[in-house]
Amino acid sequence: MPVRMIIVIALVVFASVFTGFNLENKCTVWFFHAFKNLPVVGVMLGSFVAGVLVMLPFTLGKKSHGEKERRLKVENGKVKTEN
Repeated sequence: MPVRMIIVIALVVFASVFTGFNLENKCTVWFFHAFKNLPVVGVMLGSFVAGVLVMLPFTLGKKSHGEKERRLKVENGKVKTEN
């Protein structure tokens, strides 16, 4: 069995057990309005998704410094090919 598949299965089992134990735990979240009796697991997943959505433009729009320099050299005709 591939190691990656074992790791994924272990993570899914861990997440399922964690969710099962925390389904009854409720909390109140204030985000411009008080949301009462929300499951802790839902708040954690919602926070994770919100963080991913906030960081997505920064990770997709970022280009490495070396890539920018190489592109400028190619555009200016300064790249020398080795034969």
